[in-house]
Amino acid sequence: MKKLFFLKFYVLIFLSLTVLNICYGQVELSTDFTSESDEKLPIHNVWSTANRISPRYGSNIRPGLKMNIVRMIGGIKKTVNGVNQKDLDFDPCLYDSINNQYVYRWDPLIERLDKVVSSHTEILQIALDQPPWAFQHGYNFIPEGTRDNVNFREDEKISIYGNSLPPADKEAYHEFIKALMVKLVETYGEEKVLSWRFRVGSEIETPDHWFGTKQDFIEHFANTERAVRTVLPNAKVGLHTRNPGFLYKNGTILNYKGEPYASFIDGLIDYNDANNIKCDFWGLSDYIVIGNGGLRDMNGKYAKNFAPLINNPKWNPETTIDIMEYKTVTTMNGADDKGTVGCETSHREIVELIFSNTFYKNKEKGLEFIYRWGNRTGSDNPDAIKELDAMQGLLRYETSISGNPNTSTNELDAIFAKNESEEAYDVLIYNYNSSSLGYKANETVEVSFTTNLPVGTTLYYRSKSYGKEHNKLQNFLINNSNYVMSGFDEKGAPDRTLTEEGYAAYLNYINPNPHQFTAWQSLVTKERNDGNPGSEVKISTEIGSFAFEKFEFRPEATFVKAIAPSSYVWSTTENFSAWSAVKNGMTINAENDQLSVDFSSDASWPMLAITDLNMKASLYGTLRIIVKNSTDKPDIQMLPNVPGSSFASGRKKETVPNDNQWHTIDFDLMNWGLWTGTITEFKFYNNFSSGSIVFDKIEFVPINAMTHTVTLSKEGQGLLNYSSGIALNGQELSLNAIADEGWVFNRWEGDISSTQNPIELNVMSDMNIKAVFSGIDLSFGEQTFNKTKVYPNPSSVGIFKIDTQISPDWVVYSISGRKVMEGKGGAIDLSAHKRGMYILKLNNTVTKLLY
Repeated sequence: MKKLFFLKFYVLIFLSLTVLNICYGQVELSTDFTSESDEKLPIHNVWSTANRISPRYGSNIRPGLKMNIVRMIGGIKKTVNGVNQKDLDFDPCLYDSINNQYVYRWDPLIERLDKVVSSHTEILQIALDQPPWAFQHGYNFIPEGTRDNVNFREDEKISIYGNSLPPADKEAYHEFIKALMVKLVETYGEEKVLSWRFRVGSEIETPDHWFGTKQDFIEHFANTERAVRTVLPNAKVGLHTRNPGFLYKNGTILNYKGEPYASFIDGLIDYNDANNIKCDFWGLSDYIVIGNGGLRDMNGKYAKNFAPLINNPKWNPETTIDIMEYKTVTTMNGADDKGTVGCETSHREIVELIFSNTFYKNKEKGLEFIYRWGNRTGSDNPDAIKELDAMQGLLRYETSISGNPNTSTNELDAIFAKNESEEAYDVLIYNYNSSSLGYKANETVEVSFTTNLPVGTTLYYRSKSYGKEHNKLQNFLINNSNYVMSGFDEKGAPDRTLTEEGYAAYLNYINPNPHQFTAWQSLVTKERNDGNPGSEVKISTEIGSFAFEKFEFRPEATFVKAIAPSSYVWSTTENFSAWSAVKNGMTINAENDQLSVDFSSDASWPMLAITDLNMKASLYGTLRIIVKNSTDKPDIQMLPNVPGSSFASGRKKETVPNDNQWHTIDFDLMNWGLWTGTITEFKFYNNFSSGSIVFDKIEFVPINAMTHTVTLSKEGQGLLNYSSGIALNGQELSLNAIADEGWVFNRWEGDISSTQNPIELNVMSDMNIKAVFSGIDLSFGEQTFNKTKVYPNPSSVGIFKIDTQISPDWVVYSISGRKVMEGKGGAIDLSAHKRGMYILKLNNTVTKLLY
């Protein structure tokens, strides 16, 4: 009895010490997926809008983004021989000084808008910011440096942006805006114009954007708003100010009436409330200068920038709020005097991730979009935002944070999201520090959530970590910091900070450690500790400074796919919608189970593209289309796997009769130099100038239609990512075995003999494959396997000796099944890893190690 008591006492002490060791300096991030009060609004694309300034040639924005068009109605400047001059080429309104009247000319505006409207980019917003130069008529200007509290100065005629003066003739400007709205409706239809938002002004408290006073702008906004809504009462109208509390250069610069340039916000809110003016949206700006501790205080953004608007008692709660100018930068003007230099280290990833979460947490208060600069064709989202993109539409749940980080200034948080229809869960955790840009010791984090799943349900999960060790630029600079030019921060964008030689080297540099998902693993849901129905999931991890980790948890029903012949066929409205326009001058429409491509007279090598393919070129020899061509050209051109949107040599040109009749046409892909390897994208394009092409079907036809039966089985407890089925001859599969808790993958048997996992298959015949899983020995202490000893176990220092006459291969896994290290004979050194339980695979036998 005493022996049993002491054993229980020892176990209690051991477990207590283990718990203390794990919980000290640990943060728990959790949510309750069963709680209605924790359920929030779905995750949306915060970064869906791009800025363009007076675009002349169409969109030039990467597919999938909407456009905010700035300085579109004229009033812009040009520089000739170093001297700023008025550029009247694009102004839709001129002043006829002979007849003393304003003259409208809409062609320059409509020509530019047509190129945007006919491109792949949807317009979100048009800024009515710089008034046309005609509306300076009537002003008298006094000398620079003087002030009479009535007239503007000579140096205020032309700002760095163009015309930044309020219209002298407010009634004439009101009539101009009315005429502009009438013209837009006549040209594009009321429905489309109502889908656009109209913004009055840009960062209006900045002198070069607005030389007028606060009262001048309040009257200008009211005048413009009335004009827009006279024509379209339901139009969406808003504005763009600087942030609450803004004071330009500490009040040292005065306007023409002797007033400092300071925030207009309270005056505008008061005026809108008193005059029943609906402001549909409100824009602010934010540039995160990464070296400025105050600006990078991301968790303070809401209180500083958004709360003063939302908490104003006269604020209209129906007004949405956007950040209309944004960039994460190292400086607002680089040493080359060419403007902002973007930040491209892992700091940027977490800054933009935490800003996204700020918008998610306050979505119900109106926070909506962030317009980031730098979204041109060929650009890409940061890696953290890509992970958020995969979570769009999922229901967000409130995050609870408990415990204390090892570094007191670290700010850890998470985004929990759920797919309601599949009981699938995504968790994205991150580690930020607004006090220091330095990289601190890793933090231990426990991620937990409760579900409606029964206790004992097996879930399959994987994770993807990202930190400085995964960042291409930071890896490149380890041995190449000498390429950073004098005066630049090495955290800056390499196209600006590196020498010409260094940038060329960077472009050719292959990141040796890109972040990627781990292999799938399994866990079993546990009983909730609050006694409520359902179950709980807990998992521990470590996260570095300015790093994130994404977890995906999936039930068996969504994880396992049946093997089936891979096919690439588009013939329905749903799958045609995956095709997109990637050049100006065309619009596409997927409906009625057809894909219609229309071309305008401004088409410039329009292209239609499908991306995210994973097609082995050697398996498909024919492209078959059912098509009707009513364009002015009897041909079509094709190109696979060419980045960007440039026209490259090697394209395939084929005849498609332009007789407006249906044709089924087979194009031979064999002996085409570009048809090789893995096809990830495919494009159709040509220089059609009018008409349309309609596709009823697009199909890549296999060279060999032979199929083979693949029979999968298992021994022990685990799951395969495929179930048995039929594969195309030559089809490639990545077969993955995921062990259940208490088990470990051992080997593949049958027609495949291997211990690799996952394993790549090339199906060339019928196949029988078995996955063998082994149970884990739960005992501790010295282990003996076929005259091979492993000791001591447990080990206080993390070193386990292997005493053997041979030198066996061994693999060590985490308790969740993730491979930690592997080697041969000698000793196992886990001292660099965190303390805990590990699984050792040795001589085809597995056991537990305790460090």
